Amino acid sequence: MPSTPKVTVQKPAKVKAVKLIAKKKKLNVKWKKVSGATGYEVMYATNNKFTKNKKTVKVKKNKVTLKRLKSKKKYYVKVRAYKKANGGTNYGKWSKVVKKKAK
Repeated sequence: MPSTPKVTVQKPAKVKAVKLIAKKKKLNVKWKKVSGATGYEVMYATNNKFTKNKKTVKVKKNKVTLKRLKSKKKYYVKVRAYKKANGGTNYGKWSKVVKKKAK
């Protein structure tokens, strides 16, 4: 019985140029698009080890607004691209961690 060839899907590239804009109890996050990415995963927390108050958001566009944040609290954010194919998901590397204080 002939075996079907395995199709390997390239991992998306690392997300670059992550920018944070502070608003009142919100953070607007923007980054450069990654070619071939299906969507993006944004992780944010209140410490740089991402252990306290960690939350993850999945989006299709290259921007998102993080809402219901605490005022005058510093948040750490990182982004990675993902690509769905063959019933699975391939994730790229996380971007550099960016920090900003919500207004």
